[in-house]
Amino acid sequence: MKDVKVVIIGAGSTVFTPGLIADLVNSPHLNDSTVALVDIDPTAVEIMTRLAGRIARERGVTLRIVGTTDRRKVLPGATFVTTTIAVGGAKAWAKDVRIPEQYGVYQTVGDTVGPGGLFRALRHVPELVAIARDMEELCPDAWLFNYTNPLSINVRGIQKSSFIKCIGLCHGILHTRRLVARELRSPPQELSVVAAGINHLTWLLDIRHKGQDMYPLLQEVLLSQLESPSNKDDGEVYEDFQQVSAKLMQIYGLYPSPGDRHISEFFPYFLRGDGDVLGYGLQGSLDMTNNILTGKGTLWNRLQGEASGTTPVDQDLLAETREGERVVSIMESILLDRNTVEPAVNVRNGGLISNLPEEAIVEVPGVISGYGVRGIGVGPLPDGIANVLRSRIYQQEITVEAALTGNKQLALQALLADPLIKNIEEAEGMLDEGLSLHAEYLPQFGSPSQFRRVAHNSHPPTP
Repeated sequence: MKDVKVVIIGAGSTVFTPGLIADLVNSPHLNDSTVALVDIDPTAVEIMTRLAGRIARERGVTLRIVGTTDRRKVLPGATFVTTTIAVGGAKAWAKDVRIPEQYGVYQTVGDTVGPGGLFRALRHVPELVAIARDMEELCPDAWLFNYTNPLSINVRGIQKSSFIKCIGLCHGILHTRRLVARELRSPPQELSVVAAGINHLTWLLDIRHKGQDMYPLLQEVLLSQLESPSNKDDGEVYEDFQQVSAKLMQIYGLYPSPGDRHISEFFPYFLRGDGDVLGYGLQGSLDMTNNILTGKGTLWNRLQGEASGTTPVDQDLLAETREGERVVSIMESILLDRNTVEPAVNVRNGGLISNLPEEAIVEVPGVISGYGVRGIGVGPLPDGIANVLRSRIYQQEITVEAALTGNKQLALQALLADPLIKNIEEAEGMLDEGLSLHAEYLPQFGSPSQFRRVAHNSHPPTP
């Protein structure tokens, strides 16, 4: 495995990159490989390179770390490439959330659907396609694992534009398994789940504990809680009762994943209200997003201290038994031709979910081997669920085309296809403002001078 090279593009990710380095260090098959950290921010490259080196040294492995702001320098010879880019960074994400709020449209995350998801897609699809094109030239046999949101749209854009082998990865199903295990009072590792759908809106098709069907018990527990919600704060990722998820299970018969914070954005009636305080227990999700947007500096300060040696490295990063990013296990299975099953991969549908469009990017279980990554067919989803997903898939297809071509009319069509939007005039105003404020990251749409600013009563979003 000494010739393996892993390139991490978007290495300034404060959560993903340290965790991925820790997983690589823990892998006996990858801990002496070469890891190239790429970010357009030279400070981020320096900090992450030093942090990665310190983690490797403290674990006593020979992981070779290089850092650069130019991906083309390190792509030659790459075996695997991961993308966790954030075009425009936290400031752009803040605009994705704040612009719609001025029109009374509230989002709990703003990274997958809704106006925020659209703005993010317009920024990310072209850059990810550019990365894939560089890979075609410099490392055509490498695998591209994309984590960047909106994940389904980004993977579809890459697959539509490039021959590079690309899948999307999201660990949301692992969070849901922990949540469900807590409700069932079962250790998560003893619970097996099968889920399918599209990223950030999959549905649990099967839940078992040592072969026993646990769905009836889960339904009993959660539906009783719907009548009397209880606060179950025990330190898990999703601390409170998932009221939206339980309500959707009551309506559609299956439990959704990966938690209310993402799921609610697909169903606008959970996010509509008379004021700026969200119901259905969702205010905490919005607060979490706001805290993330305002807390980046604190996390960077901690990472800088760990990198410089003035602060002890987070012990979770040094733990041999941590449950980390699944991408390392996938890399190992491809290299070793080790047939393994992953709970969630985002791949071209091609009949895996038989009542969804063929070209859609779906999230399903996958088999990993030396052949690569293959999705596992799950058959049809219930009609009501499939109808919800199909409408989003068609909206995603329009969004991909808008992002690739810079066609403003298509961007407006994609925005109007989102049920969070209340009327045409607000959609036009939102789109104009989004394209104008993000203009430096949207060259495909031309000069910002063509966009009009729509007058409204609120202050402009914080840059």
